[in-house]
Order: sequence, then C-alpha cells, then structure tokens
Amino acid sequence: MSGLEIRADWNTSEVRALMRKLQGARLHQALSVAVNTTAKQVRTNAARIVAKQGGLKRADVDPSIRIYPYSKPTTLTAVVRGSGRPIALIKFAARQTKAGVTANAWGVRKLYKHTFIATMRSGHEGVFARTTKKRFPIKELWGSGVTQVMTQAIEQGEIIADAQDRLTSNVVRQLKRYAFKG
Repeated sequence: MSGLEIRADWNTSEVRALMRKLQGARLHQALSVAVNTTAKQVRTNAARIVAKQGGLKRADVDPSIRIYPYSKPTTLTAVVRGSGRPIALIKFAARQTKAGVTANAWGVRKLYKHTFIATMRSGHEGVFARTTKKRFPIKELWGSGVTQVMTQAIEQGEIIADAQDRLTSNVVRQLKRYAFKG
C-alpha cells in the first residue's frame, strides 16, 4: 500500500505566533512530537475502521497496521501502512456446518464447502481443507489482508479527514506546550 499523505492548514495567526516563539531545534522537536502523536491516533482509527468493515476484532487487525518510520526532528514525516499479510479465516467468525465452514469475511458470510475447523496439537485453531482424498495432507485457509479495506477507507476519505483534524490540533497543542516550557 502506498503511504497516506496528510496535509493540514496551519496558516492561522495562533500557529504563526507560536512558531515565532520557537526557533530551530525546539520548533522541530514540537512538530516531530505532533506528527508521531497523530500517526499513532491515525493507526488506532484505521484499525477500528478496518476491524468494523472486515467483521474482525481490533486485536486481530492491530498487528497488520504499522507506523514506519517514526518522525524525527530532522524528517518530520511518518507513514501509517497496512500490510498485505493474510488473516486466518478462523478469525472471521467461522462456524462449522454440515456442508463445510461459513465465515463472515469482510461483511459477507460465505460457505467454504468441504472444509472443517480443527485444533492442532500446538493449540492453534484454524479452518482447514484436505488437499487430496486422503486424510492428510491438509492446508489452512486464509482471508485477505487489511490493505484492501484500508485503501477503500482512505479513498472514501474516512481516514484522511480525521487525520487532518488530528494533525492540526496536535500541532497547536505541541507548539503551545513547547512555547511555554521552561
């Protein structure tokens, strides 16, 4: 997934006045903290949106959305990325039926014929299908990754509008904090 680019309008009299009070390293440090705080908030919001649209728990989505790299005073950029790693089909509210397993992948309940739910000796539970007519070998089934849903949410503007508001308020908050810091 390509990076999410957020631009905020900081051209207010309040921001200009605060930026005049701060110079050099302190200004860059304040802006870096604001960018990192915003990136964390955007990551949380994106995980919430993807989980809701995907029919998943947020805990299953969180590891697939990362911030890379974190902002430094010299760079002032951070990218929130969703990975394309697939998520195990069992995580999509999978249920065993006579005909196979049904799962609610991305909001649509679908029947996966001739599949079954099993728990391995290791304790790992998953949805499996036989690869031959024999008992073994079997393979685990996976759903898609979060990239697709996150991309749709970005295109619909759900994530961007929230991110721009958060960035503006975080910049103002950090500039005030650093301007009045001893």
